[in-house]
Amino acid sequence: MLFAADFETTTDENDCRVWAWGVCEIGNPEYFVYGTTMESFMEFMETTENSTYYFHNARFDTDFIFCYLFEHGYKHVTDRRKEKTKTFSTLISKMGQYYSTKIVFKKDGKTTNYAKLYDSLKLFPNMSVDNVSQAFGLPLSKLKIDYKAYREVGHVLTEEEVEYLHHDVKIMALALEILFSQGLNKMTVGSNAMKDYKEIVGDKNFERWFPTPEYDSDIRRSYKGGFTFLNPLYKEKDVGAGLVFDVNSLYPSVMRYSKLPFGNPIFFEGEYQQDNIYDLYVQRMVCMFELKEGYIPTIQIKKNLLFVPTEYLTSSNGEMVELYLTNVDLELFKEHYNLYNVEYICGWKFKSTVGLFNDYIDKWTKVKIDADKTGNKAMRTIAKLMLNNLYGKFSLNPEVQSKIPYYDEGRIKYTLGEKEMREAVYIPVGTFITAWARYKTITNAQRLYDIFIYADTDSLHLDLELPPELRNLSNKELAKLTTNDLIKAGVKLPADFEVDPYTLGAWKLESRFTRARFIRQKCYMEDWNAPDTWNTPDYDRELLNVTCAGMPKDCHQFVTWDNFKVGSCYKGKLQPKHVRGGTILIETEFTIKPN
Repeated sequence: MLFAADFETTTDENDCRVWAWGVCEIGNPEYFVYGTTMESFMEFMETTENSTYYFHNARFDTDFIFCYLFEHGYKHVTDRRKEKTKTFSTLISKMGQYYSTKIVFKKDGKTTNYAKLYDSLKLFPNMSVDNVSQAFGLPLSKLKIDYKAYREVGHVLTEEEVEYLHHDVKIMALALEILFSQGLNKMTVGSNAMKDYKEIVGDKNFERWFPTPEYDSDIRRSYKGGFTFLNPLYKEKDVGAGLVFDVNSLYPSVMRYSKLPFGNPIFFEGEYQQDNIYDLYVQRMVCMFELKEGYIPTIQIKKNLLFVPTEYLTSSNGEMVELYLTNVDLELFKEHYNLYNVEYICGWKFKSTVGLFNDYIDKWTKVKIDADKTGNKAMRTIAKLMLNNLYGKFSLNPEVQSKIPYYDEGRIKYTLGEKEMREAVYIPVGTFITAWARYKTITNAQRLYDIFIYADTDSLHLDLELPPELRNLSNKELAKLTTNDLIKAGVKLPADFEVDPYTLGAWKLESRFTRARFIRQKCYMEDWNAPDTWNTPDYDRELLNVTCAGMPKDCHQFVTWDNFKVGSCYKGKLQPKHVRGGTILIETEFTIKPN
């Protein structure tokens, strides 16, 4: 049987325990069972043999289970071949990302009674239970209770508490049922995407296009993330009205339309020489560089104490630096910087093609468009997840190290297991997909340099106002506009800057702000309220759009236009703390720190 499960726990460090638990069967959402003790939950799992439980953010809930297991004589094993009665094994990454637990209650010969625990957050990343309900268009929403209220041992659940618990697990059970009905039953959204892709192209094509990669560790050094950059002219300054454009499915559009590598690379010495067959390459080089005037910086240097790893550099400060760049990144590097004392050491070149992902991208794009037309929120959400989570699977690091839980004076602590090597997938695809994505964002930011404020992976925030006839449109109405609509209305955009609400890879007018403040990368606020409401009772806090990396959403209610600045502190942050019996969430503050 498959269940969505949830715990409700106390918040007292000296009395940390589960005061309620609930499970809802996936595929039979009216089957709901609940209890009030950890013992009754473990008994339910043991008597409901060989079942699987999905906790949303299982990292929190499983701490209570681990405590119970250690306290009742269970032993943790790192090799599942050593499973026996009263053992459990876990899969938790070096960075603390929880994936799974298997508990063996009894093993007698070939007969095993076990339970498996998974994290539904890995299937619906960055989505709370409430977000899942909204994204899937479910007929029920998350309720509220007083988490801080004292509930003694033996507390009898109120009708309100039971209903709250039921809603939480039923929401997740319904969403998981819809996901699984599409055959997407792997442990993570990325694994689901990879499974579906392989089914579309076939194992033979996959193995031929993406052989076990040679030179993985070298080519991996060219792999970088999205481009996120704040124009220093706007740093910590109040900005007037502006527009935000987002790319429609940036990574899927790159996978659909850009040249990507396949097959084994050929190693070359020195500088790459033009090769019409092996026309993509990764170049290893050393040089010094200075940013050209009027250009956006594109280079970050990591694992070098001389440079801040998150900073885009205007200069190598007279130092010779080593770089591994795809030819896509190298083209931008040469265009944006003056290079000195360049030495090309070696590189790896690839055959390329367009179309490796066409069938996959087209399938899920059609699902998304059809879902938009019919109002099927669930399938639209699944399509977006599938479109955005395939490319990352190609870039998985083959070196892994797990965290191992152990018991210390009633608390769960973790130690690192041995490093292991798994088979890499095909890093060249990952590094070129992300390179082409950066290229699109950076080249468009550069051509709009005079009005460019901020970029974050697939978005451009521009110092550009709408003409009066468009200013009263809602963001939803603005999103329907095209390049022709905007240019006809007098918006100063290049004619070939494609704006369209649906076209894959085009820019969509995501929102209009009336004022904004950008503090640093991933820390800014944009106000969507009309200027004449700023200091009136009509001001709508819901239209104050706050983005700040690390700031929990519960803090947003305390953010105002006046207090959003470096050094400000906001209530609402919950910090997990391992204590005797499990984990509690301690209320603390979030502070906006300087770079």
